[in-house]
Amino acid sequence: MTIEEFEKFDMNYTVCECFDVTLGTLLDAIKAGHKTVDALMDETDAGTACELCQSKAIDEDGDRELHLDEIVAYAKAKEI
Repeated sequence: MTIEEFEKFDMNYTVCECFDVTLGTLLDAIKAGHKTVDALMDETDAGTACELCQSKAIDEDGDRELHLDEIVAYAKAKEI
């Protein structure tokens, strides 16, 4: 996913449907120092139930548009 594609998502976009965790919440957690998928999962519970939002590798059927690993990669690229 490109930075431009990523930035089309609204901060209220629900990344984790199981726990209703938004992109804004995840980016705030990254800003607070939780900069890995595992750290995000520990902090927000996102990705800990059905696990589809963790990565495209797990979400083989493409049920989710945005995944935790993509958010971490974006944050790293933007130096968040």
